[in-house]
This record gives sequence, structure tokens and C-alpha cells, in this order.
Amino acid sequence: MRKLKIAAASAVLVATSMFGLAHAADATAPATGPQAAMHHMRGGHGPWGLGDIKKLHDQLKLNPQQEQAWQQAVATSKQNHDAMRQNGQQLRQSMMQAKDQKILDLAGMRAAREKVFDQNRQLRSQTEDAWLNVYNGLDDGQKTLVSSAIKARWAKMKDWHDKAMQRRQQMHKGAPGAPAATPPAAQ
Repeated sequence: MRKLKIAAASAVLVATSMFGLAHAADATAPATGPQAAMHHMRGGHGPWGLGDIKKLHDQLKLNPQQEQAWQQAVATSKQNHDAMRQNGQQLRQSMMQAKDQKILDLAGMRAAREKVFDQNRQLRSQTEDAWLNVYNGLDDGQKTLVSSAIKARWAKMKDWHDKAMQRRQQMHKGAPGAPAATPPAAQ
């Protein structure tokens, strides 16, 4: 009887962790934690950490051919983003339906998750290809501007990460095995 309970608990754990992984790893899944507000801010951001691409668009002063490639990349981004969201919603719906079954089909759930991940990977690749097409059509001055924008965004993300790590260390400084906080420098 004990082995049966352990097996049942293990199956539930595997199923819930698969659902959690599918939800967490799917970039299109709506956020539900404290970071939920940040999830909805992603819409105007370009690939490779570009930040607000509308602002960058105005600075680039694109010629008509470059503008056409830009608009195609924007359209591809929006279309693929919507498709990824829809894929994620379908996966969540199938997981919710599976939850009502007496015996879970873990192999089927995994196959469905992998299918969605593969589809989303292809969509991300198409989006990146569209933006690479834009980048490859830029002159050296425009590429320098884009490169500077990406590097500035990376620096901003690193600053955010460093601050988050400091906050995390401060939260855990009383925990056993946590490194002691460094005292402020004397002046």
C-alpha cells in the first residue's frame, strides 16, 4: 500500500512539474507573480535586448529599402509573437483537460509540450532572421548605432542583475552558510 501511495505521489509530482515547466519555460505564458507587470512591457522591445525599437527606428533614418525590411521584421515579430501566445494557450488548455483525467498520459503531455517548444523555437528563429535581414541592410554608421543601443541595454540589464543579487544577498545574510555582508567603506 505504501509503495502505491509513493507511486501515486510521484506521478502527481511529475505531472505538476511538467505543467510548471511548460508554463515557466514558455516565454509567451502570462506571468502571475510579482514580475507580472514586467511581462506585459515586452511588447515594444526588439530582439537582442534592443529596448524600445520605436525610438531606435527614428534615430536610424532608414532609406525606403531599409524601411521596407524594418516593417517586414516588425510584422513578422508581431505575427510570431501572437502565434507563440496561441501555442502557449493551447498547451495550457490541454494540460488543464488532462488534469481531469483519472490516469494521466505523461508521455502524451510531454510530446505536446515538446511540439509547442519546437514550434516556438522555429517562430523565434524566423523573427531573428527577419531582424538580421534588417541589420545586414544597414550601413556601418547605422550598425554602430544599433550596436551601441544593444550594448547600452546589456549594461542596464547587468546593473539590474547586480542590484537584484545584492538584494537577494541582503535577504539571506542571516541564513546559515550565507556570506557575511561587507561593511560600508570608511571615509
